[in-house]
Amino acid sequence: MVYKGVWLHNVAELLEVEDGVMLTRVPDRVGMAVNPGVQSLALHGAGVEIRFNLKSKEARIILKTKEEENFIGEVYQGNFLSCTYLINNKNSEILITTPVNIEKLKEISQKECHPFEAGLTRVILPYRGSCVIVNIEGNFELPRKEQVPAKRYLAYGSSITHGFIATRPTGTYAMRTAQLLGMDLINLGFAGSAHCEKEMADYIAGRNDWDIASLEMGINMIGGFDVSEFRKRVEYFVPAIAKAHPEKHIFCIDMFSFYLDIENKEQKQRAFRKAVSDVVKDLSSEKVTY
Repeated sequence: MVYKGVWLHNVAELLEVEDGVMLTRVPDRVGMAVNPGVQSLALHGAGVEIRFNLKSKEARIILKTKEEENFIGEVYQGNFLSCTYLINNKNSEILITTPVNIEKLKEISQKECHPFEAGLTRVILPYRGSCVIVNIEGNFELPRKEQVPAKRYLAYGSSITHGFIATRPTGTYAMRTAQLLGMDLINLGFAGSAHCEKEMADYIAGRNDWDIASLEMGINMIGGFDVSEFRKRVEYFVPAIAKAHPEKHIFCIDMFSFYLDIENKEQKQRAFRKAVSDVVKDLSSEKVTY
């Protein structure tokens, strides 16, 4: 999405607020159709970046969050970390200038075949916090096709996918996976709110801007859903996406080890895991992996 001459990556819509615009990772219609947690957490900046080629001497970006906490963001030149910044509910200005050694950085990124070309500035938002763009000033050129990875990895899931509690936005498992694969990231993690709704499945299935996907399912539903309801949702969720994209690899992840496995008080988690395994097996697709 283009806004004030820059590219907003992993942003589906802009929501106007009194002091600027908020960024949402899914369209508001999708957030409204699923559980309230998604609508709120879609405003968090997990995997969201402000990208541009700086043509003026400097750029000024003013950000803030709706929360009172301090959140860490990062600025990269391509694959090179330039600086980190803090934002909270007060206006935080990020001043960006072109590095004096930019030509050397470009040379290295080309020689080492970096996924992101060093001339591209990437302001990576904190994965937590509802971010507001208060203002953007500067002369920009949008990212060129050759400056970003050719392929994209879409990650759906719970707080684990969202990023909690990584120390920095590029330290989340979804971001690290994308980095190791040399791909761009589309983060659709929603802490506590990955309920595998039909509307979310249809939304992911309807997107054509990803090449591989991981679907992390179960941990946000084991407390409030019975086994039959979870199975019913997975039976729609995975096939809906897989059948819409039969040529793409999809990796289905159930629950990572958690306290019930350690305390061995319940067996419900085994039934949840079997539901995911059965759905993948029934698909009989070489592209869908459990």
